[in-house]
Amino acid sequence: MGLTADELRTSLEVIAAWRSDPDAAHPCPRCSAPGLALADRSARPYAEWYHLACAGCGLDETIHIPLGSPTLGDAD
Repeated sequence: MGLTADELRTSLEVIAAWRSDPDAAHPCPRCSAPGLALADRSARPYAEWYHLACAGCGLDETIHIPLGSPTLGDAD
């Protein structure tokens, strides 16, 4: 089952918090249990991919965040 809009919004907030403090226990966006497992599987500079897993509720989702295409310098 995919994430609802609210779960996706919460997931993005949790990912931002995790990037600031990866050692903290972050809550699951679905069941709010602490200890969400997060993994950065990004392919920068093209996209960010984050895997979220929760042992409590069985959450097992990957979030894809497309990034803008890299620039090759100024157009001037």
